[in-house]
Amino acid sequence: MRLYFIRPPRDPNPLLEEVYALLRERGCQVEVGVPDETVLGLDVAAQHDLYILKAREPLPLSVAGMFHYLGARVLNPYDSCTVVMNKYVSTAMMRAAGIPTPRSWAATDLSLLNGFAAASQQTLIIKPYQGIHGDGIFVVRRPEDLESMPAPEEPMIVQEFIDGCRWRYKVFGVGERIFATRKPFGLGGRHGKAPGQQWVVTPEMEDIALRCGRLFGLGLYGLDILEGPDGPVVVDVNTFPGYGSQPGIAHVIAEYIEDYARGRYELRPPAPLAVASAARRAAVA
Repeated sequence: MRLYFIRPPRDPNPLLEEVYALLRERGCQVEVGVPDETVLGLDVAAQHDLYILKAREPLPLSVAGMFHYLGARVLNPYDSCTVVMNKYVSTAMMRAAGIPTPRSWAATDLSLLNGFAAASQQTLIIKPYQGIHGDGIFVVRRPEDLESMPAPEEPMIVQEFIDGCRWRYKVFGVGERIFATRKPFGLGGRHGKAPGQQWVVTPEMEDIALRCGRLFGLGLYGLDILEGPDGPVVVDVNTFPGYGSQPGIAHVIAEYIEDYARGRYELRPPAPLAVASAARRAAVA
C-alpha cells in the first residue's frame, strides 16, 4: 500500500514518526509531503492508495481537496474536514442532531453584540469561526468587555460560556475506539500544552464521541468536552488530533490507517440531516 501524509510546516511530533515506522513495518510505503514548503503544480494525478491529512491549515487542506476531486481516497474525507473546520456549520449540525453543544450565534461586527450581551445577562465566549489551537478567544462577562476586544479579522462564533467547569476533557476517536484525557479547565490553547492525565471514558462521553464521528464522517478525530451543570457539552471538534500521549495509540492509529487504505472501513461524508427535511415538509404543509 502506498500512503501519503499531508502535514503542515511544523516539526512532526513523535506520535507521527512512530505511526510512519509502524506502517513501514507492516509493508506500507510511506511518503510525507509539506505543501507549504514546495511549489506544487496543479497538473497532478493521484498516485497513492490513500492520502492522510494531518493538518488544518488552508494550503494542506486545499491539497487534500485537490486529490479528493481527482478521485483519490483521503483520510479523513475532505468534505468532513471542511465541515468540521467551519464552526458555524459543525455547531449547527451538532445542535440539530441533538449532541449537547452551547447555544451559538454568528457575528462579524462585534458592536452589534452590545445590546445582545446586555439582554442575555450571561457570560459569552467569542472565538474565530475557523480558529485552531484555542487562539483568539475572548470572554465577555459584561457588555463593557466588548470595548477592549480588537476588531476581528474574520467572522466570529459567539457561544454561551459553560460556567462551573473544573475540567476540560480531550476525547479522541480512532474509528469506533474512544480514548480520553483530562486537565484543569482554562481558556485558550497555549495555556494547555502540558498533556492531560489519562481518563476513563464514561458511557455518556463515548456515546457523544461516536455520534460526532458518525455525524461528520470522521475516522481520526478529537473533541473538547466540558462538564457543565447539565452534563457533558462539546465545545470543539477537530480532525486527526495529537491523541494526548495515550499509551499504545500509535499502534491503534497505524492499524486503522492500513485497514482504511485496504478498504476495510468506509466513512460517509456529512449529509443534510433528516431533521431539515422534516422541517421543510412541515413548512410546505
